[in-house]
Amino acid sequence: MPASLLAAEKIEMNDKALSAIILCLEDKVLREVARETTAVAMWNKLDSLYNNFTFTEWWR
Repeated sequence: MPASLLAAEKIEMNDKALSAIILCLEDKVLREVARETTAVAMWNKLDSLYNNFTFTEWWR
């Protein structure tokens, strides 16, 4: 995030991003990442759980 943002603005942006991610998840997936408190942490957790293949495997 830009350093010029106020703390309240950063919190608001994080909350909106977190809500957007949550709305896209099924219940089973949401249970896996529900403990994450930031959008970045939730995205990284999702990535580690479900993006476990390399580009060459995807390309096939």
